Order: sequence, then C-alpha cells, then structure tokens
Amino acid sequence: MNKKIGFTCAYTPVPLIEAAGFSPYRVFPETKAPDQAGHLLHDNLCPHVKKVLDRALANDLPELAGMIFINSCDAMRRLSDAWHEARPDDKIILIDLPSGTNSLSLDFLSKEYERLFKTLLKWNNIPFSPEIISDKIKETIAKWNLLAASVKKIEETMSRDFFPGYASGLQQIINTVATQSIDDAYQMAQNKIEPEKTAKKGRAPVFVFGNLLFDPKVYDLFEDWNLQVSGTDFCTSSRFVTQVDTGLDDNIFKSLAVSYLKQTPCARTMDTSIPGSIAQRIVERAKQTNAKGVIGFTLKFCDPYLSRIPMIRQALKKESIPFLMLEGDCTTGSMGQQQTRIEAFTEMLEV
Repeated sequence: MNKKIGFTCAYTPVPLIEAAGFSPYRVFPETKAPDQAGHLLHDNLCPHVKKVLDRALANDLPELAGMIFINSCDAMRRLSDAWHEARPDDKIILIDLPSGTNSLSLDFLSKEYERLFKTLLKWNNIPFSPEIISDKIKETIAKWNLLAASVKKIEETMSRDFFPGYASGLQQIINTVATQSIDDAYQMAQNKIEPEKTAKKGRAPVFVFGNLLFDPKVYDLFEDWNLQVSGTDFCTSSRFVTQVDTGLDDNIFKSLAVSYLKQTPCARTMDTSIPGSIAQRIVERAKQTNAKGVIGFTLKFCDPYLSRIPMIRQALKKESIPFLMLEGDCTTGSMGQQQTRIEAFTEMLEV
C-alpha cells in the first residue's frame, strides 16, 4: 500500500500524486472532531477550511506522507498557515494558482505543477529524471483519462433518465478516486456504466452546482424529495475528474495546466475576456442535462461563489429556468434543514 498524500482542492492533479508513487487522500470536511479551528482561525471563515483544520487538530486523519495545499483563496491559504501550527512535523507544499486563464497564467501553473511533482519525488526518495515524466506520468494520465471517459458516460445516462441511486453511486466513484486510487475508481465506474435498475418517471430533473457537495447520501435525499439530479458542477463531483489532453503541448506539465485551468473552472477562476462565463456555463449545463430547474449550494462565507450568484441568477432568469439558492456548511444535516424550501421548489417544476 502506497503512502498517502493529503490534499483539499480539485486543482490538485491526482495523476502526479500516483506517478510519484503515492496514493491520493482528499481531506473531506467530514468529521465528528470537536470544533477547535477557532483557536487558530477566525470564526467567520469557510466551514470547509475549518472542518478540515478540526480534523488536523484532532488527528482524525490517516498517516500522511505530506500535504498539498492550493492557494485558491485566502481561506485556503490561511489553512496552509494553520496546518503548520496544528501538525508541525508534516511535510507541506503550497501551490499558487493563477486566477486567469491567459497564456502567462498557463505557463505559471505548468511550472507550479512541475515544482509539485519534483517535491513529491523528493518526499518519496525518487530521483527526478526525464524517463519518469515520459513514462510514469503519461501512464497515470492514461488511466485517469479512462476514468474520466467512464464518468462522462455515467453523466450522460444521468441526464437522460432517472435511475434510483445512480447519482449517489457516481459520487461514490469520485470519492474513491479522491481517497484511494484511480484503479479502484475505474473498476467501480465500469460496474456502474450500465444501470442495474429500470428507469423511472415522476422526478423533476434539476442541475445542482456550487463548491462542495461530497456526501453520496445528499443525492439520495434529493430523490426522496422527488428530484432527479440530472447533472452537477462541484469541485467534489465530476468536475474533479478532469480529462487531460496530453496532445496540447510537448511539456506534460503545460498539458496538465491547460486541462485543469481551462476545463475545471470554479468561481475563483475567471476568463477575463468573458467576465460572465461562469453564469453562461451554468445555463448551458442546465440545458445539456435537460434540467427543469437549477439549485445552487454554496458554503457560508465563500465570497468567490456568493459574489457570482447575482449574475448566475440573472442568466437563468433570462432563460426562464427556475433557480433555488441554498447556503450552509459541510454537513448532511445542513441540507436536511433546507428540505421545506427544496420541496416547495420541486412543486414549481414541471415533471
């Protein structure tokens, strides 16, 4: 069993972790550890960051060979700082992430990914060589792309028909690649591509987006509330499994940078040439997945997402697509508290 490398962000390239001889372990903000993060961070901070720090303070983690942080927002940067205090013996690397997608940003991120890979090799006492890049990285990317293609097929099935438990099954696959291995997740995906159950009617299809929604049980709750999740856009859902086009550039790190920065946009990443692109993307994805409505779910104090909700709301209104905005923490319970609002929203949708 390979040693585990912890990480917290979808911009972390899992193929590099596995190519360096480690297993990935995404530290989800799911814990029964006591609330201690306030000793190191402000209380009015992203609950994702605080719960991950609670896990570190309570040693509610497997043995980690190192921790990768992505400087995606100020709260995540503060988590990196606090981790030094909570677990001073851990090996840590902070990768800077550009907010734009222009050529300079791509060049910068490619160098950051190369720095990450060299650091991972050093942590595993493996010398850096061109052969590792040409062989090992490309091998893991090839496996990753097979998984991404399987996930896409599952998504296409989700957008066409309602199969009970299908959405939660997809989330289980994504959680597996985030916390175990590409191979394990790919095997699960192969068993999931062909639905085991018969398609059913009577559920209103909705597209759900936001920053984090990683608990498979939440997708089962949507079904209990007469909704069919026909598509998702979260950094913990299929957006995390980004297809990597190795033909984009001779430099494998540049290919990774282009694939992740352009194909995996979240609210903190902007295409300055198209300022409202995130809103347009939500509209397009809603239409592609045959959704009758859209539900947004963001964490409290997540300024990047909350600041973009008005333009998303306006774009959906222009297309006459009903929209429900929810805000909460990282628990299934917080979603359960929204049941009345979700059920009222469901009644608005045509089935």
